[in-house]
Amino acid sequence: MSTNQKTRSASQQSRSTAKKKKKKTLLQRVLGGSSKTAARPAAKQAAPRQGSRPAAQSGAARPSAEEIARRREAAARQAKLQQQAASEQLNAAAQSLPEEVFNTTQQTRKERTPEEKKRIAMRKKSAKRSKEREKEAKKAANRPTVTYTQPSPFNLNKLLLQLTVVIAVVLAVVIGLSVFFKVDRVVVYGNKAYSAWTVQEASGIEGGENLLSFGRTRACGKIITALPYVKNVRIGINLPDTVNIYIEEFDVSYAVESTDGIWWLMTSNGKITEQIDKFAAGSYTKITGIQLDNPSVGSQAKAKENLVQEDVPAETGDPLAGTEATAPVITVTANDRLQAALLILESLELNDIVGEVSSVNVTSLFNLELMYGQRYQVKLGDTSQMDYKISMMKKSVAQLNDYQTGILDVSFTTWPDEPFYTPLA
Repeated sequence: MSTNQKTRSASQQSRSTAKKKKKKTLLQRVLGGSSKTAARPAAKQAAPRQGSRPAAQSGAARPSAEEIARRREAAARQAKLQQQAASEQLNAAAQSLPEEVFNTTQQTRKERTPEEKKRIAMRKKSAKRSKEREKEAKKAANRPTVTYTQPSPFNLNKLLLQLTVVIAVVLAVVIGLSVFFKVDRVVVYGNKAYSAWTVQEASGIEGGENLLSFGRTRACGKIITALPYVKNVRIGINLPDTVNIYIEEFDVSYAVESTDGIWWLMTSNGKITEQIDKFAAGSYTKITGIQLDNPSVGSQAKAKENLVQEDVPAETGDPLAGTEATAPVITVTANDRLQAALLILESLELNDIVGEVSSVNVTSLFNLELMYGQRYQVKLGDTSQMDYKISMMKKSVAQLNDYQTGILDVSFTTWPDEPFYTPLA
């Protein structure tokens, strides 16, 4: 037999023994201790009290010690035999007692009176409340302490005093601005074409004006409108009495002819700066192919409307199929040619070569040209990649000799992404 089987049999025997003990105890309680009651008289009869004397021997002599000991031993043996007989009787009754009677008796013992049930329920509820109180006490121990402060009563005098102080501070600030911070000096930076007095007059800023409240945006707009060579304006202040005006002027102007034959100077963003004569126009880069319509100093240039039909360059046809490319025809306005001219001028300024170009020709929108000094005729093609084309022109001219003249093609139509130079005989 294995160890598990031995352990299992031992546990079964212990359970059966415990069950028998329970039945025996129950039977003793049911019988009301009859066996003990029956054994006690016998024991009393077998072992009478010490010192009592039998009625028959009341008058006889006292027994010896040996006789007393012998009687006691006999009474003990008789009581033991009676006790064993009663125990055997109880075991037999317990074994013959039906299981239903045992279970019914157990259930009867488990039944409680309503008062007992009520007391048990009250004890359970009290224990539950005690646990809840313990939890609340732990939470209260971890909770931060909140101190309640009694709100102060409304004080009208205190409120009036605070309002008086605020009003006094505001009045002091307003009076200080109006009395102390006034325009006394105007300093102009970055002016070349105009004097500082001219810039100040154009801004409209006057002495004694409030330094912190005069309109800066309005003053900048006045300067740009009145002074055509001014490109950007920024105004700052230095306390307590100084206004600083920072201006940026156009470095270069370009000559363009109007419809009445008068030459005007124009910036790279199309702003008319001043009127000049024909001989003075020779010292500026000339714009040909367009004519201005009613120009005036400070206004934006407008080209005289002149619609031109131009063929759009088409891709080469398929020689194997014997087909030729067809070129669509579009209408080009004078404003389109003016915008192309401004694009070329901006690219020249970006590459810092404005003083080297003598003229820009925008007669054809798809065959733009310029003259680099008096030696090179540069073909630009259309307006695409203009900054890149001007930069390639600058690099190519730098590689040519001073004595060379010719045609420089940077339209990238002959060789993609590479200039093509044709020297003149």
